[in-house]
Amino acid sequence: MKRYIYPMVIFTDENNLYTALYPDLNLLASGSTIEDVYARANDYLEFYLTSALKYDIKIANMSTYAEIQALNPKKVVLLGYADIDDGGIILTENEQAEKNFLEEFVFTEEGD
Repeated sequence: MKRYIYPMVIFTDENNLYTALYPDLNLLASGSTIEDVYARANDYLEFYLTSALKYDIKIANMSTYAEIQALNPKKVVLLGYADIDDGGIILTENEQAEKNFLEEFVFTEEGD
């Protein structure tokens, strides 16, 4: 089990809807309260990381809390996390077919 921790920025709009952004991953979640958006953002982070590991997609390095806070001085910055069992990920037959397709037709080596 590996814990992934990323800073998230939480802000509100004119309708008091909360949005959480993981700037390093370009992941967004929304909710009606800070607690709701924090929980949703962590769920999305877990899904994203599990999918990235399944399909061998490079996961962006985490910025530090201080870096994100400095860029967002008037917003709430929290640390979100996801615990991923990266050694126990097994692809279904359909997922393996999707991965093979992506590797062959979508993802290419640099310089191709």
